[in-house]
Amino acid sequence: MDLGLKDKVAIVTAASKGIGKAVAVELAKEGAKVSICAREAGSLNGTRDEIAALGAEVLVVPADVTKKEDVDRVINETAQRFKRIDILVNNAGDAWAGHYIDQPDEAWKAAFDVNFYSAVYFTRGVVPYMRQQKWGRIINIASVSGHSPLGGMVDYNSAKAAMLAFSKTLAIDLAKDGILVNAVNPALVYTPLWERLADSLIPAVGQSREEVFKNLANQLLLLGRYGRPEEVAAVVAFLASERSSFVVAASWDVDGGFTKSIM
Repeated sequence: MDLGLKDKVAIVTAASKGIGKAVAVELAKEGAKVSICAREAGSLNGTRDEIAALGAEVLVVPADVTKKEDVDRVINETAQRFKRIDILVNNAGDAWAGHYIDQPDEAWKAAFDVNFYSAVYFTRGVVPYMRQQKWGRIINIASVSGHSPLGGMVDYNSAKAAMLAFSKTLAIDLAKDGILVNAVNPALVYTPLWERLADSLIPAVGQSREEVFKNLANQLLLLGRYGRPEEVAAVVAFLASERSSFVVAASWDVDGGFTKSIM
């Protein structure tokens, strides 16, 4: 199925690994030109090489997405290189287990900076380009934690809930400009982030990373397994495409049955 993404220009944040990398590669497979950013230049180069091997155009811009000046640089370099910006995937995020209300102000700020404000900065920067061409797709990688939170992650859950409200409001405000905004909510997915979280849950949930993965999947997911980044990326690619032209203000749970609701 042709998704109509050939020669579209996409920015994918935190694209050096995990879901961000999978999204960037998936969009490139569909013919998009991809601008990728993350703090780690070395890991970014690995994503670049994988995309280049597909014959797709790719721009690498190392950046700290919590810094507005870095965000502006990514947007400016993307526009200079490709002359347009069609798609934004706000994927940057981080999470920590064992965070409760007594976390210091610095921890709360860090959680909101990476999980929420980075999306605000990028969205504000790309909207003028999308408005000019009367076409755009903004996909915010939120989390099931934004609507069905687990305990001990109060700062992360709160930031992801803000991301969902942000997505809905933007969808209302921007639809008239031909810019469609949707959110994607992963649950437990095999990524470096979840490897770190699993390690922090030893021995409370299992005696090894693999046992933590198995126990959490059996307890929380109808499918009984963690997801793969590529499974999230497939949904993102659809939402970024011409095929999603009647999809807006939606919240897509890609969660193996974590949410357990059909609405």
